[in-house]
Amino acid sequence: MVELGGKTPYGQSFDNTVFIIPALVLLAVFGYVGSRLYKSILDKEVRGTTAKKDRKAAKKAQ
Repeated sequence: MVELGGKTPYGQSFDNTVFIIPALVLLAVFGYVGSRLYKSILDKEVRGTTAKKDRKAAKKAQ
């Protein structure tokens, strides 16, 4: 339990799940966005190297 408030008679306490569930949701969102960003960067790199190879082959053919 997380207790908020000091030595006042009006203290509050929250169950830990109030903090754990949003943390897990944020972790899942960050993981998803990070994986999509990583995949996007890899795809751009692959397209760039493929385009360079195509340009080199076209240049040699001329």
